[in-house]
Amino acid sequence: MYAARATFERALADKSLSAWSHYYIALTDYRIANYLLAQGKKNKDRASKHLKEAAEHLEEATREDITREDAKTVAAEVCALLSSVYGRQISQSGIKGIFLGPKSGNLLKKAEQLAPDNPRVVLSAAISAFNTPKMWGGSKERAMEGFQRAVYLFSQEKPTDPIHPVWGHSETYAWLGIAYMDRDEEDSARTAFEKALEIDPDNGWVKYDLLPKVKKEN
Repeated sequence: MYAARATFERALADKSLSAWSHYYIALTDYRIANYLLAQGKKNKDRASKHLKEAAEHLEEATREDITREDAKTVAAEVCALLSSVYGRQISQSGIKGIFLGPKSGNLLKKAEQLAPDNPRVVLSAAISAFNTPKMWGGSKERAMEGFQRAVYLFSQEKPTDPIHPVWGHSETYAWLGIAYMDRDEEDSARTAFEKALEIDPDNGWVKYDLLPKVKKEN
C-alpha cells in the first residue's frame, strides 16, 4: 500500500491527472488506516494521521479546476470517498461528528446528484445510513436496501477508462453480511461473506474477521 501511495504521489506532477492522483493517495491512506485500526488501539494515532492525510488530499481534489471529460465522475468519486473518510474520523472521535457529520452528509448528497448509479456512491451512502444513529437520520432498513442495490450495480459496472475506480464489489458483500448479522440472519450473512471471498480471495477483513464470527452450518 505504501508503494502504491508513492506511485500516486509521483503522478501528481501530471496536472491532467492530479485530481485522480489525490483521490488514489487518499484511498491508500484510508485503507492503511482501516488496516491499522483492525490491529488494535495501539495503532490509533498512526491511523488518525492517515485519515487526516486522506481528508486533506480529497479536500485538495475538490478545489482542483477539473477540465477533463470525466470531471463529473471524478467529483462524485471524491465526494463519496471524502464522506467515508469523515465518517471514519467520527467513529474514532464522536465529538468530531458535530462539524464533520453535516459535511459528510452534504458530500453524499452531492455525490448522489452527480452519479446516482455509481456503486461506490451507493455503497458509501448505505454505510453511512447503517452507522448513523437513527436520531441523526440513520436507518438500518435503508442501509440494507443500499447494500443490495450496490451489489447489483457492481455486477453491471463496466469501466470504460482504466483510471476510473473499480474497487468496492467485495466490500459491498462484506457490508451486506454485516447487515444480515445485525438482523441475526446468519445463513444469509455467511452467504454474503463467501461471495465476498469469491470476488476477492485476499480480502483479509472478511476471511479473518467477519466470516469466523458466523456459526458454521450444521
